[in-house]
Amino acid sequence: MNLASQTAVIEESGEKISVKDVAINTVLSVKAGEVIPLDGIVVSGSSSVDESSLTGESLPVQKEVEANVWAGTMNLTGYLSVKTVALAEESTMARMAKLVEEAQSQRSSTEEFVQKFAKYYTPVIVLAAIAMTLAPLIDRSLGFRKWVYKALVVLVTACPCALVISTPVATACGLAHAAKTGLLIKGGRYLEALGKLKAIAFDKTGTLTEGIFRVVDVKFVESETIDEEKWLSWIASLESRSSHPMSVAIVSYCRQKGLEPSAEVKDFDILEGEGICGVVDNHKVYIGNVRLSNRLGWTEYVPDTWDIRGATVGYFGTEEKFVGAFSVADSSRPEAAEALDNLKAGSILLFSFFHIHPVNSLLKG
Repeated sequence: MNLASQTAVIEESGEKISVKDVAINTVLSVKAGEVIPLDGIVVSGSSSVDESSLTGESLPVQKEVEANVWAGTMNLTGYLSVKTVALAEESTMARMAKLVEEAQSQRSSTEEFVQKFAKYYTPVIVLAAIAMTLAPLIDRSLGFRKWVYKALVVLVTACPCALVISTPVATACGLAHAAKTGLLIKGGRYLEALGKLKAIAFDKTGTLTEGIFRVVDVKFVESETIDEEKWLSWIASLESRSSHPMSVAIVSYCRQKGLEPSAEVKDFDILEGEGICGVVDNHKVYIGNVRLSNRLGWTEYVPDTWDIRGATVGYFGTEEKFVGAFSVADSSRPEAAEALDNLKAGSILLFSFFHIHPVNSLLKG
């Protein structure tokens, strides 16, 4: 849970201090590429924020003035002024850490039963062993050594230590292993309940999918007359300067086609809430979302026949001309289909929080 920044920068003075010393209603400076140190509200600026550390959703969330931001999330593209609304020990990340600690102390029904059983069982075994030891003193015909030995055998074999320890140890191991694989289970009670599941609702991104963007398609308006390789090279050159998660996917896609980003990028600029732009080979290239497309008048030139739904779409071109668009999406985990099939074979109903289609397609695939 050590994901949140341990220091914060006061906007007014530029002083860097420990997050533990930051009071509520303090305005902090958060630059692109920095982790947001405390929960707060954006008072100026706009940016894309990666909230996957909290939500598991790999798609960045656009933050404008008055938007809530959380400790431990990553500011990706722009500058944000954030007014804190919680102390370090009360932040979202701190509450998550507290949940993990509380999970270790919560007992399942089996643990509670074992504890109650051992409360009475242990004294009975000890008293039985003592009685067997005293038996030769009451009946002289019984061999003292023989009955002391029998008492020790009963005490050792019937000792409840293994019974009492086994359940909490198994629970602790299960919770620890789950935490290592990224699963947060609230306690032994809920871990035990997994064996009685009848239905499971999955979050899609990062659970059924890898949480890593990949380019699905690139389309050009005039593919017959446009030098596609040249444009892909320009796109890769600009995206290589960006910290946005989609940029990594686009650069990787271009490299797979043998196109390396150019180092000769001039006047690179982040268009807050829209995208990026820069000069490559003496051409001013723009890449961005639908907001940028609308501002530059590109939207009306996007062909209706383009099937780019179900993915994150980026548009590119020059200030005077719309050139094309690319779609980026998350891909299914290789092991997801097998896992879902195994759950279905166990008569467990499967649902997705957002769409039922990903689960069905994986099962069919």
